[in-house]
Amino acid sequence: MFKNISLTDTIIKATVPDAKVLADPGTRTRIGQLEAWVSILINTILTAIKVALGIAVNSLALIGDGVHSFSDVVTSGVVLFGFRIAGKPADKEHPFGHGRAEYIATLVIAIMLGVVGFEFIRSAIARLLEPVPITANWIVLLVVFLTLLMKLWLGQFSMALGLHIESSTLKADAWHHRSDAISSVLVLLALAGSSLGYPALDGVGGVLMGGFLIWTGFAIARSVIDPLLGGPPSSELIKRIQNLCRKQENVVGIHDITVHDYGHHRYLTLHVEVSDQLAAQESHEIAEQIQDLLRQELGAYAIVHIDPIDQDGEVVLRVKALLDDLISSSQILIGYHDLRVVNQPERRAILLDAMVSSETSISKQQTAQRWLHRELLKAFPDTRIAIQIAPPHVYE
Repeated sequence: MFKNISLTDTIIKATVPDAKVLADPGTRTRIGQLEAWVSILINTILTAIKVALGIAVNSLALIGDGVHSFSDVVTSGVVLFGFRIAGKPADKEHPFGHGRAEYIATLVIAIMLGVVGFEFIRSAIARLLEPVPITANWIVLLVVFLTLLMKLWLGQFSMALGLHIESSTLKADAWHHRSDAISSVLVLLALAGSSLGYPALDGVGGVLMGGFLIWTGFAIARSVIDPLLGGPPSSELIKRIQNLCRKQENVVGIHDITVHDYGHHRYLTLHVEVSDQLAAQESHEIAEQIQDLLRQELGAYAIVHIDPIDQDGEVVLRVKALLDDLISSSQILIGYHDLRVVNQPERRAILLDAMVSSETSISKQQTAQRWLHRELLKAFPDTRIAIQIAPPHVYE
């Protein structure tokens, strides 16, 4: 099942996303399954240890910690299933592949964490109302501490693999493991407090652990909702795309970048500005080179639209200077792109896209658009001014 996957090599290399891995569903699936099987093995052992010790010392917190470890076994099964579905190739019903099955698996993990947390709080409240003495010796405390260290390692292992293949599912599983480690800390405190004559601390520890499980589930669910609904890409990804595009000669600007994620499939569209003095063939080659570079570096399928612009014309330079002054004085506008000055038979035209922040209301956008139109018309009378407000989700 894990042919050509070395555990040691994978951990050493799992520091940054690997474009080749992102572009290879087979390798990505095997890495995901590797994490799942390691997690299932370790958590099965930890579940047996914690539940047995919890029953032996009559600790609800420790038994609940064992249930938490068992929930990790179940969620790892979800990880296995999610990667199996996500690894399927595109078909007629799913032309962009099945990659978003990873997001669904992540959401299932989050829901399971929340359910376990609610159940745990309910049991812990009953223990608070009727405290039960707990007897825990140093051997029990030592075993719980060792399981804590094991869960910390497992969380780090899962997070490293999740970062390596940019998998929200593995990152969520890593947080599940880390939450188990934190719950073990609460268990240690509850056991120690009960041994010192404060049996109610077992119930307090149970409530805290249940609350932490609910919070973790909510945080994980929130992180995966945006990819499922089509949220914006990170600013780091946008900057990386821009930097890759600027490696090509004759690229003047980049704008209108949109990113669609389908698990391990990523699709990009963007506009690249070049001088209008370039031949059509040269512009086409620039687009092809950028598409190849984005596929090699990001494992993404890209569509590049070329915008030929006049960089050095006298009117263009005057418009740019005025726009820079106007935007610097505006509290709404944050930039512009795709500026063109077109000499039409009847009169000259100035066309551009103005940028606003994503928090700007429609009414404020319209106000800024009218103001910019008016100011440009003052400086360039008898000119057709066409200003389009760039959608908030489009990045420059």
